[in-house]
Amino acid sequence: MTQGERVKELRKTLSLTLEKFGQRIGVGKSTVSDLENGRRSFSEHMTKSICREFSVDYMWLTTGEGEMFIDSDCLLYTSPSPRD
Repeated sequence: MTQGERVKELRKTLSLTLEKFGQRIGVGKSTVSDLENGRRSFSEHMTKSICREFSVDYMWLTTGEGEMFIDSDCLLYTSPSPRD
């Protein structure tokens, strides 16, 4: 599976249109379509934007290895309890 195919799989998993997916990462729907269909290359900035916005694992997006999403427990910051 190509990186573009993985983006399409991600978008479909999230039930987002080309337009809504693009809005979240700051590009138009034609750019998303071009990425998904291999007509446009991924910049490092674009790859990292997708990972950050959708909590996607970088290795999965770039190589297909691992899980689609990063563990949400790693993202949570818990402030100390007032009793601590």
